Amino acid sequence: MGHKDDKYGEEEENLTQVRSIIKHLNEEKPAQERAREVVVRADGSKVVRVTKKRRVLMSSADVRRRNRKHILYLLAGCLVLLMAGGAYLLFRMSTMSSSAYLNEQQAALQQAWGASTVQVEGVGVEGTTLQLNSVVAEFPEDSMLQRVEMSGVQARLDMLSFFTGVIKGETLEMERALIVLRNGTRMAMPRQTGVDRWMFRRMECKDFSIQYTDAENAPLQLKNTQAYMYYPNRERTTSVLMFRNGSVNIAGWKTVQIQEGKVHVSATGIDDFSLRGTTDTVTDVAEQRRTSISFAGEINEGSPLTGPFAVEADNMAFADFTDGRFEEFFTARTVTASHGKLSGKATISLAAGGAAPVFKGEFRLKDISLSLFPALMAIREHIEPAKRRLYNPISWHRGYVCLGNEDGVYTVEFPEGAMVERDLASLRGRIVLNGSNELSGELHYGIPQVLARVEYPDGHPDPIFTSSGEWAVLTTRLKGRGNMPGDDMAEVEARAAIARRDRPERIPFDKLDVNLLTEQVLKGQGAAETPSTPEPVQETPAAAPATAPLFQPSPANPFEESEDPFAPSVPF
Repeated sequence: MGHKDDKYGEEEENLTQVRSIIKHLNEEKPAQERAREVVVRADGSKVVRVTKKRRVLMSSADVRRRNRKHILYLLAGCLVLLMAGGAYLLFRMSTMSSSAYLNEQQAALQQAWGASTVQVEGVGVEGTTLQLNSVVAEFPEDSMLQRVEMSGVQARLDMLSFFTGVIKGETLEMERALIVLRNGTRMAMPRQTGVDRWMFRRMECKDFSIQYTDAENAPLQLKNTQAYMYYPNRERTTSVLMFRNGSVNIAGWKTVQIQEGKVHVSATGIDDFSLRGTTDTVTDVAEQRRTSISFAGEINEGSPLTGPFAVEADNMAFADFTDGRFEEFFTARTVTASHGKLSGKATISLAAGGAAPVFKGEFRLKDISLSLFPALMAIREHIEPAKRRLYNPISWHRGYVCLGNEDGVYTVEFPEGAMVERDLASLRGRIVLNGSNELSGELHYGIPQVLARVEYPDGHPDPIFTSSGEWAVLTTRLKGRGNMPGDDMAEVEARAAIARRDRPERIPFDKLDVNLLTEQVLKGQGAAETPSTPEPVQETPAAAPATAPLFQPSPANPFEESEDPFAPSVPF
C-alpha cells in the first residue's frame, strides 16, 4: 500500500513541475543560462568564473517579425551590391570602348602574338558586343608568318569580361581572314608570350585564305574556304581547324575544289591534316562529281611545308600525276585504295618556285590500256582472230604501278603479279622516260600459253615466246620517244626466224579448231587431228598438266565471268 502511494506521489510531483514550467513560459519570464570558464589570477591561482546569460523565449509573432527584418536587411544588401556592380559594369563598358583601352589591347595582342605591329581599327567594344572593322598583324622577318589580316570581327562578350578586362566569349565571328606565309620557310609555330587577352571557345570565318608573300612562286594557295576552329581541351594547347568549300590551287598542277578538311595544330606543329576534294569543274551544284582526291600528312616543327604528303585519288587520269607523260601509249584511271584514313602509298611533294609537284609511289589503277608498241602486233598474230580485238589495244581491268620521278626522269614499274588479267594477259617490267622524252626499259608481255602452244604440232610455243607457268612471255627492250614509242621487236623476230627453221611448220589459224583442241587438252587426251583438207593431218600439242589453267573461249565481255576475273594468276 505504501509502495502504491509512493508511485502516485511521484506522478503528482512531476505534474506540479510541468505546470510550473508552463506557467513560467506563459508569463514569458526569461530563463538563465550559465557559462563556466577557468580564470588564472595574477598569483597563479585558478578560479571558476560563472557567467549567467539570459535567454528570452520568443513568441511565434516575434519570430516572424525578426525574420522579416533579416530578409529586408538581406535585400537591402543585395540591392547595394547590384547597384555597385552595375555602376562598375557601366564604368568598365565606358572604359572598354575608349581609345585608350583599344591601344592597350593592341599592345597586349602584339606581345602575345609575337608580332612586330598590330593595328586595330573600328568600333571596339559597344555595349556587350565586340565589333572591329579590321585587325592587321605584321610579324618579324625570322617568323614563318608574314602577315595576318582579319576583318568584320564580331562577338558577344561574357559579363566576366567587363570585370576582368580580358575579352572572353563563346564564339568569335569574322567575315574574312587571311594568313600570309613567307616563301621557302619551314614550320615554326608562333610562341605566345604574356597574357592571352582574347579567349574564345570557338571561331568562325566565312572567307578564310592562306597564301604566300610571293604568290606566283608559291607551292599552293588556299582560297575562300569556310573555316571553323575550336579548342578540344581547356588548356588550349591544341586547336582543331575545320574547313569546307573553297579551293586549293597547287602550283603547276590542278585546282582542287574542297569538300572538307581538318587540321590538328599543337605547339610543335601540325600533328595531322586531311583534305578531300575534286578536280572536276562543277557548274551545276546538282551535278555528280566524277573524281575525288585526298591528301593527308603532318608537318613537324622545322620540317618543310612542301611535304611529302600522302595522296589518294579516284577516277583521275594517271597522266595527271606524270605531267602528261606516257599518255601516248599508256592510259589508266586511278582507283581509291581505302575509305577514311589514307592507306595508299602514293605521295605528293610540293615544289618551290611555282614548279609542278612531284608524285611518287604506288598508284592503283583501272581501265589500263597499253598500245603503239610493235610487240603488240606480234602478239596479235598468235591470238585466235575472233579474240584479237581483246588485244588491240591490250587491256587490264585493274592493277597497280609504282611511279618514280627523279630529276625529271619518270619511271613506271609493273611489279610481278601487279598487272594480271586472268586467262587474258599479264605484264611486268619497267618503262623509263627521261627529260629528253627518250624511252628505255624492258617489258615482259604474257599471254595464255595454250594460245601459242596450239600453233605447232610439237606443243611448244613460237620462238618469240618463252614458257613461264601458264604464260607464254614475250620480252622486249624499249626505245624511241614518248610520243613515238618503239621496241626491239624486229631483232626479236629475226632471232625467232632462225629458231623456226628447226621447228615443225606452223599451223595456220584457219586450219585450227581451237575449241576442239582446248577440250581435248582439258580431257587429258593426246594429240588431236586438225582438218585434213586439203593439207595432210598434223598433230596437236600433248596434253598440258592438269594444274595449268588453259585459255577458254571468252564471252562477248571478257570480264563477265562467274568467278572473280581479276584474281591474280600464278605470276610468270
